[in-house]
Amino acid sequence: MSTELVDVQAQIAAELATLDNTVSPPSGHRISVKGKVFTLPTGEQSEGPLEAIILDWRSVNMYYTGIYNPSDPKPPACFAIAKNKADLKPSPHCSDPQAESCDEEVCPFNKWGSAPGGGKGKACKNTYRLAVVSADATEKTPVWTLEVSPTGVTGFDNFVTNLKSQYGMLPLQVVVAIAFDTTAAYPKLVFGEFKPHNAIELAFTLREAAKPLLDREPG
Repeated sequence: MSTELVDVQAQIAAELATLDNTVSPPSGHRISVKGKVFTLPTGEQSEGPLEAIILDWRSVNMYYTGIYNPSDPKPPACFAIAKNKADLKPSPHCSDPQAESCDEEVCPFNKWGSAPGGGKGKACKNTYRLAVVSADATEKTPVWTLEVSPTGVTGFDNFVTNLKSQYGMLPLQVVVAIAFDTTAAYPKLVFGEFKPHNAIELAFTLREAAKPLLDREPG
């Protein structure tokens, strides 16, 4: 190995050691799932599974007009956020509300078959926003949000229903392994093995801190 190459590698190593001081630290609260990789707000990445406690969640409906441009993302024209699906209705802050409620009998864009181009899906994007913390959470652990795409909604429904019917438990009582469906073309979350934990009081406390994040409107 030449002396020049050794010197270059030493310089790279030295600059990597101080790189964090040259940029702003990661911020925010949302876990990205782009590319089927969990990217935490800290900047840490993992292909999963992600072991987490699901403190709470909200149903979030979003309707966009026009063609989505990732280079120029804009807030949805119509959106709704609620814990109970029956309470879903456009926020008063929507720029272009489409109906009085999100009921499929009321909103034409929340019906199956309303997807653009004659697709079988819905024009309105139905998702879940989860508030999660790491399995080893403490009182100082930050709460993060994780979005369940429309393709993963049924899987989350089944996870919650199974916990209740088979074990009489809430999601915040267990640590669950959240992974990506390897057969899906896009990031589809699946909720796998779970185990009880003993930090129930802490989970309820952190759930209160999660409410502002869960109820935050797009903008």
